Amino acid sequence: MLPIRDNVPTRTFPVVTVTLIAVNVAVWLLYQLPNLDRSVHDLAFHPCEVNGSCQQIDKGWPLAAITSMFMHGSWLHLGGNMLFLWIFGNNIEDAMGRLRFLLFYFLGGIAATTLQTFVTFHWGSPGDTPIVGKW
Repeated sequence: MLPIRDNVPTRTFPVVTVTLIAVNVAVWLLYQLPNLDRSVHDLAFHPCEVNGSCQQIDKGWPLAAITSMFMHGSWLHLGGNMLFLWIFGNNIEDAMGRLRFLLFYFLGGIAATTLQTFVTFHWGSPGDTPIVGKW
C-alpha cells in the first residue's frame, strides 16, 4: 500500500518541498522526456568518471553529482520519488526550517551518490551505468 498523505499538520506552507518537486518535474518534462538517452548521458552521474575509466564520458563528475539529483529514469521513478518527497518533505522542512531542509536535501543526495559509487567500485562494475534520481 502506497501512502498518499500523512496526518501530521505543518505550521507553514512547504515552499522548499514544493519548489523541489516543481524543479524535478520540470527537468523531467522539459529536458529529459524529449531525449531521455541524451539527457542521461549529459547530466547523470557516472561512477566511472571518478576514476577515469569511462569510455566517451567526461563532463566533470562533481557537477553531475548535483544535476543527477534532479533526474529520473521513468515516470514511475519520478512519481514515486515526488510522492515520498511530498508526504515526508513537508514535515521535515517544517521541523528543520527551509534553509536547513534544502541543505539536508543536497547533502542527502551527495551521500547517496557517494555510497552508490563506493558500492559500485567495490561490488559492481563501474562501466558507463548512470546514477539518477537519488533520494
